[in-house]
Amino acid sequence: MKRKSAALYYLVYLLSSLYAFLARMFPLRTWVLIGRCAGDLFYWLDFRHRSIVLRNLGFAFGSDREEKEICAIGRENFRQFAMIAHEWIRLRNLDTEELKELIYIEGKENLIAAKKKNQSIILLGAHFGNWEYAHIFYSTTVNHLNFIVRAIDNPFLEKERVAYNQRAGVGILYKENGLRPAIRNLKKGEDLILFADQRPRLKEGAICQFFGKKASTITLVPALAKKFHIPVVPMFIVRCKDLVHHRIIFFPELKIEYDDKKQSVSEGAQLQNDMIEKVIRSYPDHWLWIHKRWRREYPNLYPEDLARRQRRREKRRARFRKA
Repeated sequence: MKRKSAALYYLVYLLSSLYAFLARMFPLRTWVLIGRCAGDLFYWLDFRHRSIVLRNLGFAFGSDREEKEICAIGRENFRQFAMIAHEWIRLRNLDTEELKELIYIEGKENLIAAKKKNQSIILLGAHFGNWEYAHIFYSTTVNHLNFIVRAIDNPFLEKERVAYNQRAGVGILYKENGLRPAIRNLKKGEDLILFADQRPRLKEGAICQFFGKKASTITLVPALAKKFHIPVVPMFIVRCKDLVHHRIIFFPELKIEYDDKKQSVSEGAQLQNDMIEKVIRSYPDHWLWIHKRWRREYPNLYPEDLARRQRRREKRRARFRKA
């Protein structure tokens, strides 16, 4: 890490710590409302990300939603994640008993049914709602949970995230080398949550349908389920109308066939996409629409990326001519 970057990261960390200190001075509902107002502010000021969100929404829903409705969902999406950001800031000081009072459970019978089949399970999740709340609640009330993630660029903030997750019993594993320990932990009886809503790396995954469009899809969930005969239970968290409380919903186990002759990994990946799409359609403001989900299959949807690539090509040509 360069000295200049380290100084900037540390400054951001100090500012976030100051903001976390301020958060303790407000009741949770007031703090969440402050976050909601911040979401409105960012919606109007952050033109670049607003444009991506609205394009993704329009592309996904097409003629199913009018332009006015698309804009309303986009604005609510900014509010939703600004509220989540403000809740996350309080996590370093949040007591798990306090968190339990903020969460309601639906579909617990689906979780119990899967647990009867196998001691450990895979939870299918997505960048949807306040997933940190869901993971901490699950780990403190159901079973030790492992989560494979990408590290936050800011190492000081990453250290904070790992600390409050570990205190609650959530094991943070990294994409680069986290799969093997995740499998070992599954064999020991611990559970694993995997997010399957973003595009995989080049030459990884399979082409499936997502909102009726071609989309490169992560196949790790069905691949692990088929190899180790582990049930897959979708788990999503939804904000209640009072803005402070949340519902964790366990959906019925995905019908992953362990026999490859009956169902391929790609077919299993399509089942997970269908599940994620179903939940997003029910709560469209809860998903991370800022992600360029269809960049590989529909590059014209993101012209700023095409322009950036063109500039890079021109720079390379100019350097070649000088040489």
